[in-house]
Amino acid sequence: MDSFDETYSDLRKKKSDDKRNKKPKQDWLVAISAVQLVLAMLGVLLLLTVSKLSPVTFSSLKAEFESLMQKDISESKEVSLFAAGGEDEKYEATENVCFAPFDTTVNMIVPTQGRITSHFGYRYHPITGKFGIHNGTDIAAPEGTPIYAAFNGRVEEIGFNSIRGNYILVSHGGDTQTLYMHCSEILAPEDALVRQGEVIAKVGNTGYSTGPHLHFSILIGGKYCNPEWLIDDI
Repeated sequence: MDSFDETYSDLRKKKSDDKRNKKPKQDWLVAISAVQLVLAMLGVLLLLTVSKLSPVTFSSLKAEFESLMQKDISESKEVSLFAAGGEDEKYEATENVCFAPFDTTVNMIVPTQGRITSHFGYRYHPITGKFGIHNGTDIAAPEGTPIYAAFNGRVEEIGFNSIRGNYILVSHGGDTQTLYMHCSEILAPEDALVRQGEVIAKVGNTGYSTGPHLHFSILIGGKYCNPEWLIDDI
């Protein structure tokens, strides 16, 4: 019984010590909140003073603030690669992407084996340093690694340009397409019917690229969607 009382007493003491140790943290948070409140009040008083003493300056500040709040990140409907973080020549930053989750009735296979090095979404471009939307998923892999068709489909377009490098666009019906970029070699000819899992190209480092990888995009209704909703085994 004595040992039980001692143990119970030690536990009570530990809880009491814990409470004392937590108190300074709570006091610190209260102090920070108080400082923030005071600064906010000073800011309001400063604005009121400026509005009374210099109405012209206040109107100018108000107009600049409203302009900043209404400014779109894209600056214009169509911007080039050098004004965005994407990898397409012409790119509607706000209207040509969709962040909503989606699913398919047919399971997708991962188009190549490697590791994801850049995700879909906002980023700073690794070459230009510009902020914008990366409209696909980058999968790094050794040059020459096979690239597989993610679904059954028809090769809609193959080509090369300075941004995409060697690329292949496959149509899957239902207004769905997959795009494979920076390939070292394209194996499937245009208009060819391809089966899911068939090798259609090889990983490369062509176009605007910092190393061998596949830039993989999914388009639904002409909008870029996040491929990682369907990638779960890489």
